[in-house]
Amino acid sequence: MELWIAIPESAISDEQTKRDKSIKISQFARACAIFRVKRIYIYHCKNSQVEKEDLTILTTVLRYLDTPQYLRRILYTRMKELEYAGILHPIKAPHHKRVEDVKNINIDDIRVGVIVKVKGALYVEVGLGTLVPYDGKGFEGMKVNVKFTSAYPNLRTAEASTEDLKGCYWGYEVKEVPSLHKFLKGTENTQILITSRKGSYFKSNEVKLIERLKSMRNLLVVFGGPRKGVAEILIEEGQSIKSYDCVANMFPFQGTETVRLEESVLGTLAILNHIFSK
Repeated sequence: MELWIAIPESAISDEQTKRDKSIKISQFARACAIFRVKRIYIYHCKNSQVEKEDLTILTTVLRYLDTPQYLRRILYTRMKELEYAGILHPIKAPHHKRVEDVKNINIDDIRVGVIVKVKGALYVEVGLGTLVPYDGKGFEGMKVNVKFTSAYPNLRTAEASTEDLKGCYWGYEVKEVPSLHKFLKGTENTQILITSRKGSYFKSNEVKLIERLKSMRNLLVVFGGPRKGVAEILIEEGQSIKSYDCVANMFPFQGTETVRLEESVLGTLAILNHIFSK
């Protein structure tokens, strides 16, 4: 089963500086990596006054932090959105391999690479200090997961399959969707869990959720924004949160007036992780 989350494009709108926005994004990235989130969906909020720069910073920094360090200078030029990238905590997920001696690479090892074309032939940059021949399809500059098909001194790679990565957490994808309601209605084989103060205590949803997940491929957890919850966001789209039968208050006895989004993401995923561990 894959774990996905959905957050609004207004996720960082309550932060005043680019530095604070960047730090908040890194907290999202860290929480998602800790609890093995495979996809982060960023949805548009109707009538929201979100600056375009905020959305760009949100998507860029999230994708940057998911990228192994040895590929960042290749994939990311000097960008104003990454001004504070140097102070952000790395996620250190399993796909963030260190630069290694080519002699230590074994057959079936998997790394993230970028395709490079040299004299018409395809190679991949995978953080080994040398380009490695690539037997596969793709274009120059494309990020790809590769599996080593032969060892030193005749290193070669091919594209890693989904089966090769099965059982291993290999980071998250970042996707944008234009409408929360349309996105939720379009999901297939996915259990939706909406977090809301207007929902019932999560404990009352726990058994139902666990039972449903036995036949579902994915779990999508939906979060509201700093100023509007999911209920308000759906109302603006002409919909009601009551049409969803798994709406949960994850912090029913909170001692603060509000729970910040980054706190909600981390806390909710921790609760779900406890449930999954059972």
